[in-house]
Amino acid sequence: MRVLQKAAQLANRYTLVSRLGSGGMSEIWLAEDQQTEKSVALQFLSSELAEQPAYRKLFRKEWQLGGRLMHANIVRVFEYYDEDEPYYSLQYLGGPDISVLTREQPELVLRPIGLIADALRYAHGKNIVHRDIKASNVLLDNRGAPYLIDFGVAAISDQAATGGSKISSSPQQLAGEPARSEDDIYALGVLIHELLSGQPPAATPVALPSSVQALVTEMLAEDPAMRPDAESVAKRIVDAGFSPGVVPGRFLGGTESAEVETVEPTIRPREHRAQAHKRVPESQEDQSGVSPRLLGGALAAALILFLVVVFGLPRIVGNRSATRGGPDAAEATQQGVLPGGEDEVLFNENVDEFATREDRLRLKYDTEQALGELLSKLETLETRAVGRWGGQSFKTAQEIYADGDREYLRRNYRIAGQKYKEAITIVDPLIDKVDEIFDEAMLSGRSALEAGDSMNALRHYELAVAISPGHAQAHKGLTRSKNLDLVMSLTNQGVSLEKDLDLDAAMLAFEKALELDAEWQAALDGLQRVLVAANQLSFEQRMSEGLEALADGDFRTARAAFRTAQALQPESREPGDGLLQVDQGIRLQRIANLENDATSLENSEQWSAAVDKYKAILEVDSDLVFAHQGLERANDRAALHKKLDDFIANPDSLSDPSKMQAATTMLLDITRMPSVGPRLEDQKSQLSRLLKRAVTPLTVRLISDNATDVVIFRVGKLGSFESQEIDLRPGTYVAVGSRPGYRDVRLEFRVSPETELQPIVVRCEEQI
Repeated sequence: MRVLQKAAQLANRYTLVSRLGSGGMSEIWLAEDQQTEKSVALQFLSSELAEQPAYRKLFRKEWQLGGRLMHANIVRVFEYYDEDEPYYSLQYLGGPDISVLTREQPELVLRPIGLIADALRYAHGKNIVHRDIKASNVLLDNRGAPYLIDFGVAAISDQAATGGSKISSSPQQLAGEPARSEDDIYALGVLIHELLSGQPPAATPVALPSSVQALVTEMLAEDPAMRPDAESVAKRIVDAGFSPGVVPGRFLGGTESAEVETVEPTIRPREHRAQAHKRVPESQEDQSGVSPRLLGGALAAALILFLVVVFGLPRIVGNRSATRGGPDAAEATQQGVLPGGEDEVLFNENVDEFATREDRLRLKYDTEQALGELLSKLETLETRAVGRWGGQSFKTAQEIYADGDREYLRRNYRIAGQKYKEAITIVDPLIDKVDEIFDEAMLSGRSALEAGDSMNALRHYELAVAISPGHAQAHKGLTRSKNLDLVMSLTNQGVSLEKDLDLDAAMLAFEKALELDAEWQAALDGLQRVLVAANQLSFEQRMSEGLEALADGDFRTARAAFRTAQALQPESREPGDGLLQVDQGIRLQRIANLENDATSLENSEQWSAAVDKYKAILEVDSDLVFAHQGLERANDRAALHKKLDDFIANPDSLSDPSKMQAATTMLLDITRMPSVGPRLEDQKSQLSRLLKRAVTPLTVRLISDNATDVVIFRVGKLGSFESQEIDLRPGTYVAVGSRPGYRDVRLEFRVSPETELQPIVVRCEEQI
C-alpha cells in the first residue's frame, strides 16, 4: 500500500506538496509536475477501495468521462496511472468554491453562473449528465473564473445511475430514474436559489428579482419537460442583464495561481522505427507454372510422338516380325500376327474368324481416333497442372492409357481402343473440374491470406497459377502470399507501436506493410486508426493549448490554437466553442479592465473620468447592470462635486438664504453617505466653514452727511445720519443715497472677514 506524504515522488514525475482534501471515494493532493514545472492536482482512489475491482472500474470511468470534456469552465483531466492505488492528474485551481458569493447581489452571483450553464450545455451535448451540481463542485481559479468539477457520479444520458447530493437532486433522480440533463438543470436552479437567498428552495420563500425568480421557478419545475435546457438558462441570464463573467478579486482571498498541466505525446525516436524492406521485382519473382517456350516445345514433341505411334510404329513392328527365320516372326505368329506388309491381317483372339481388310482398317482407324482424342485431352490437362490436383483419378487414367499403348504395340487395336476410351471417360470429368479446382484454389488462397496462413495461401495460389498461368489475380495472390509473413510482422510492429502511442513509427510500419500488400486489411485499418489517432492527438493538443492560453488570458495564442484544431476536425463543434470563448474572453477582459479603471477612478473620486469609463463599458455591452449603476453613481457624484466647487468658489453667494439652505441640505446629504472619500470630505469641510462664515455678521461703519437718505438693498432703509455702524453678513451689498436737488449715488461694497473693512461713505454731493 502506498503511503502518501509530502515530498513523495510518483511516476518519476510528480512531487507531492500538500493534501488538499478528500471526499467520496478519493483523496486529492497538490503536486509539482517536474516535467512541465507546474502545479497539478492528483486524485487517488482511496486505499480501502483500491482492492475492489468495481471501484477501480468506477474510478477509471470518472477519468474517462472527464477526459472527454474540454471546455474553458470544466476542470481538465490529464493522465491516468493504474498502479496499486490508481490516480490521475488534473488541473489545479486553488481558489474557493462559489459559495463565497452567498447572499451577494444578483449581478455578482449570476455572472459566473452563466459560464457554468454554458459548461453544462457543452457536457449535455456530449451526452454526459453531471448529477451532482452544488456549490462545492464549482471552484474558482485565481482570476475568479468558475470551473465545474467532480464527475465522479456522472452518467451517460438515459442510463441508470446512483449517487449525488440529496438536497439538489431532482424528484426523478431521487426516484432512481435514469440520468437525464434535466436533473442538472434542477440542481443548478437549487444552487442559484441558495447563492442568492442563502437557503434552499424548500425553506421559506425569499424574494428574488422577477426575471431570476421566473427562471429559477421553471428550473425547479416538478415536470422535467417544463425545465429549460442549459443553453436557454445561459441565454435567459444574459437577457436578464447579467452577462457571463468572472468573480471579482475581493472574493478570492489571495488564492494561489492556478496552473495547468501540459501533456506532451510520447514519441519514439526515428532510429527505432521499422526499417523498409526491399521489394523483389516481379521479373525476378519465382513464378510457378509452365513457361510459354517450354509449353510450345512440349506440344511439338507430343505431336511428333503421336504421328510416330499412329503411323510409324506399327510398320516398324510389322517389318521386324516378318523377318524370315527371325525370332520376331515366331513371336508375332504366336501373338496372332501374320506377316504380309500393308496386306497384313489382325488376329483378334477375341474373334472366332478373320475380319475383312476393310474391318481391320476401320478398327485401327477408330483406335487411333480414340488415341488422338485422349492425347489431346491429356495435353490440355497437363497444361492445367493436372498432376498437382488430379489425384488418383488422373493416376488411374494414366495407367489405363499405358495399358492401351501396350495393346496398341501388340496390334491388339480393339483392346487398345477400349483402354483409350476408358481413359477418356476418366479424363473428361477432370477437364470439367478444372475451373472448379481453380476457383477453389483462389477461394482457399484468399481465406488462408485473410487468416494469416502464409504456407496454405502460398500452396493454393501456386496451384491457381499453375492451372491458369496468365491469371492476373492468381499471380497477385501468389505475390501477396510470399510477402504475407513480412506484411504481418510489419503490421504487428505497427500495432505494438500504436499501443505505445508511437504514432509516427506505427504509421511508417503500416505504410511499409501496405507497400508490400496494398490490400492487407489489418494494415489498412491500422493506418486509418493511426491517422485518426494522430489527428485526434493533434486536435486535443491544440484544444489543450487553446484552453490553457484562454485560462491565462493569452487570447491571441488561444485563437490560433483553436483555429488549427478547427482545421484538423472541421466537423467538431469544440473549436468553434473555443473561438466563441476567445471572443467572449476578449470582451470580458475589456469589460473587466474598464471596470477596474472605473473602480480605481471612483476610489480616487475622479468622477468625470469614471463616467467616461462606464460609458465605454456600455459601448461594449449596453445591457450590463453594473455599468448602468456605475454610470448613474458617477454622474451623481460628479454633479455633487461640481455644486460643491461652485459654492466654494463663490462663498459670498451663501449669504443668500436660498443658497444657504441648498448648501446646508447638501452637507446633510453628504453626512448621511456610508462612505466619503478624501476629496468629498475636504469639500464638505470647506463648505461647512464657508457656511459658518456666511452666518457670522461683520460690523460695517457707514458715513453720510445727515442730509442723504441711505438705503442698503436686501438690508433696508437707514435714513439720514452722519455716522452709523451696522452688522452685515459676508457678501456683496449695494448702498443707494438720495437727496432732494442732488443726483442719487449708488455704491457697491463687499463685506468679507478676509479683507479689512473701510468706512462706507454715502453722500449725495452733485446738485441737479
